[in-house]
Amino acid sequence: MNIRFRRMKKDDVPQIVHLEKTIFKDAWTENHFLAEIENKNISYPCIMQEGEKIIGYAVVWHFSGELHISNFAIVAEQRRKGYGQLLLDHILKKFSAYQEAFLEVRISNKPAIALYKKNGFEALYVRSAYYEDGEDALVMVNKIRKNI
Repeated sequence: MNIRFRRMKKDDVPQIVHLEKTIFKDAWTENHFLAEIENKNISYPCIMQEGEKIIGYAVVWHFSGELHISNFAIVAEQRRKGYGQLLLDHILKKFSAYQEAFLEVRISNKPAIALYKKNGFEALYVRSAYYEDGEDALVMVNKIRKNI
């Protein structure tokens, strides 16, 4: 397993947008990703690669001692192989000095919820009709630095 992580680049965006459309009903657009790449002060868009193939990606906002995982994806054919854990480990390690990490996840996405719970995320509340199709989101938090 030759996995590496790196910051997303503009050249990655067409491939990421293609993957995004195959993964999510409410896919981000090219402009969404380009804006995240440009916003270096608070945004960390990252790629997980095996060899030269992109197998996962995430967009993390970091500010005021908090993280917000705003986009997190593993390509369909690579799920249930531990890659989601590797990507989440990368994010939490990179931002281990931060106090809390937040995210929203579809109520129906049981595998993702299980991954997040396994990694210390707890359910805070439900955001009704958060997604474009009307599905609710579960808002979760991880107290990264519990000693503060």
